[in-house]
Amino acid sequence: MSATPSLFLVFFVAIFVIVVGVILFTVIKGIGQWTANNAQPVQQDLVEVVAKRTEVSGGEKSTSTTYYATFEFAGGIRKELHLPGREYGQLAEGDRGRLTHQGTRFLGFARQAREAVTPPPPIAVPPPNLVCAYCGNALPPGTVKCGSCGWTWRPASALDA
Repeated sequence: MSATPSLFLVFFVAIFVIVVGVILFTVIKGIGQWTANNAQPVQQDLVEVVAKRTEVSGGEKSTSTTYYATFEFAGGIRKELHLPGREYGQLAEGDRGRLTHQGTRFLGFARQAREAVTPPPPIAVPPPNLVCAYCGNALPPGTVKCGSCGWTWRPASALDA
C-alpha cells in the first residue's frame, strides 16, 4: 500500500508542474510581445478593412469575446490585429482609412469618407418609341399614359422581342 501514495504524489506533482509551466509560458510570451511592440515605432498607414472575426472562449456560465480585424496595406500586405469591441463594432469590411498601430498593437482607425455616387438625372420626357402596354397605340411625344385606354406605356423594343 505504500506504493499508492507515492504514485498519487507523482501524478499530482506532474500535473501541478504542467499547469504552472503553461501559465509561465503564456505570461512570458505576452511580456515578449509587449516588449516587441514597445520597441516598434508608432505608424500610420492607409489601409482597407478586408475581414473581421471574433473568438469566443469560456464555458456555460462565463464567456469572453476577442475581436480581430484584418487590414490590407499598400502592396497587398495584410495584418490581423486584436482590437477593442467598441472599435470592432464601428468597422465594416471595405472601410478605408488611416490605421494607427505599433507592431501588432492596434491604436486606432480613422475612416475616410467615401466618394458620393450621384445618380443619373431622371429622364424628363419619355422617348418617342414607346407603345401602350394594353392596346398597343403609339405614345405621343411627352405623354406618359395612353390617351385612349389610360394604361402605362412601354418601349416598342419590348414588344418586338
